[in-house]
Amino acid sequence: MPLGRGIVEVFEAIPDRIEVSGHGPTWRVTAGSFETAVAYAEEAWDAPTVIARADRNRWWPRVTLTFTTDPARAALAPARDSFAKPPTPPAPAAPAAVPVPARTEAQARATPPVRDDDHVLPSLEAIFAYQEERRMARRFPEQRPPTA
Repeated sequence: MPLGRGIVEVFEAIPDRIEVSGHGPTWRVTAGSFETAVAYAEEAWDAPTVIARADRNRWWPRVTLTFTTDPARAALAPARDSFAKPPTPPAPAAPAAVPVPARTEAQARATPPVRDDDHVLPSLEAIFAYQEERRMARRFPEQRPPTA
């Protein structure tokens, strides 16, 4: 079998792979879909209850469901169907507008408008000068005085 085909088969099998972690009475099952994870858990454990869901979708979709067989935790869990659909992310909030006080005519004449980069340039020039000084010191080390 050519190497390229072997690599393709490995990548095609990844979405169908099932990963299990944890120990009784709570396990985490990661699969390619909700239905696949539930089918595996029902086959592996007696009457498991879904208590949490986490999704990730970096290269391919993966669903991680947390199952339990503990009756106390199962009693507090919502219905299994509530975990069937991925959670919708909340809509981003619009940034709040910051009120800018209006300048009076006298203030406008008394002070020139400030540019955004006026306060940055002196500090950048000082930083660059310091870095250049350090670079030159490494390049030409000071000579030691002759020993007596």
